[in-house]
Amino acid sequence: MNERAKPGTARTVPADEVEAFYDDHPYPPPVASLDRYRESWSDPDRLRVEYHLMWPKAAYRDDLEILIAGCGTSQAAKHALRQPAARVAGIDSSATSLRHTRELKRRYDLKNLEIHQLPIERVQELGRRFDKIVCTGVLHHLADPDTGLRDLRAVLKPDGAMYLMVYATYGRSGIYMIQEYCRQLGVGTSKREIEDLIAVLRTLPNGHPLAPVLRQSPDMRRSDALADALLHPRDRAYTVPQLFDFVERNGCKFGRWYRQAQYLPRCRDLKDPLVSPHYGDVDGFPPTLLVTGTRDLLLSNTARTHIKLRKAGVLADILVYDGTSHGDYIFVMDSPESLHAYAELNAFLLQHRTINHDIKIRRQT
Repeated sequence: MNERAKPGTARTVPADEVEAFYDDHPYPPPVASLDRYRESWSDPDRLRVEYHLMWPKAAYRDDLEILIAGCGTSQAAKHALRQPAARVAGIDSSATSLRHTRELKRRYDLKNLEIHQLPIERVQELGRRFDKIVCTGVLHHLADPDTGLRDLRAVLKPDGAMYLMVYATYGRSGIYMIQEYCRQLGVGTSKREIEDLIAVLRTLPNGHPLAPVLRQSPDMRRSDALADALLHPRDRAYTVPQLFDFVERNGCKFGRWYRQAQYLPRCRDLKDPLVSPHYGDVDGFPPTLLVTGTRDLLLSNTARTHIKLRKAGVLADILVYDGTSHGDYIFVMDSPESLHAYAELNAFLLQHRTINHDIKIRRQT
């Protein structure tokens, strides 16, 4: 059983225990095919959008040097597949995870992908510097996340960018309740123990903080993903102020949230047009397609914006998907809703791309 610690704070666990955990429970759940993933990234405009999220003012280029730090079973292969002109390096400390990545490399003949069994703390041994570093769900599992971030910064080019994901303290409150439950009872990571845990989780009442996570995340229905979330030997989480401090004290500069909508209301006036276009001037807007879902926090705002656009004479359509939350069509790429949304978006753009508009957005007073 793991030593006790305050939920959301790191516990002192040997590095080889974490490595052994991922050898037994590789994450993300291994996949045999990336065909649908490749198809979802076949539109070059999607790659351009992704690029300009990282470099808003730079001219697009596709010959990037990319590091996937803590690549797991498939993340490095996915990046190499969707960006064939890039040189991609994937590192991970788990031999099991890298075995799955190597199989994907072989299957898709990914000559632009290098794979190394290497922890983040030794990344400088690669002898390379990178335009882009992707490190999602890894730093919060390190014994010293600060050291890990500084090591990544050391191999980032001066004009490079990192895409990071770390755990959020308040969003994981339900998970930390279950983690503490597992620690109190000494729940381990054997197949039988995980099956018993899954049976317990199915009995959670709808009002439990973890219930929405279990319903909405496909990963949480798989034993290895469940083990990663609830039985990991070491993790910590960050509040927003803690995250800003984490980034800055390790020599980095915060750029933007990848999913802006979840944070902007906390940082700006709710009537700022950059938070909600409903409060902006939409005269002269181009044809607009809005996408939302019945579980989207911004559903009402999206519907009101749609009406405002129509009243202003703007050609505007809206797609509302049952049971989806904000941005699900972007981040759950294999879902029927996502496939439909991108088909509709493609048709919409093809229909209206020859129309030219001058766009003006200003703050209302």
